[in-house]
Amino acid sequence: MLKKTWQFLQDEKNQRMLTLIGGGLAVAVGALWTAFVYFFPTHEVKPSPPQSKIEADCGSVAIGGDVSGATITAGSGSGCPKRGR
Repeated sequence: MLKKTWQFLQDEKNQRMLTLIGGGLAVAVGALWTAFVYFFPTHEVKPSPPQSKIEADCGSVAIGGDVSGATITAGSGSGCPKRGR
């Protein structure tokens, strides 16, 4: 089986035929992909809602919503009333 396949591939006429078929398939796949992308475009990404500002005071930490790439502000504790024990 492998010997017959190798003999088939060594024939120059078969090589040209396979090259033509492979090139035609590549062009057809490229054309189909182009048509698919044209007729079925991706949905537009909606902008994210405005970020709300969250602040911490009196030495606490506050985190709100998605904190990826957000600024986190921590209070210093000065100016806060002292707690009774």
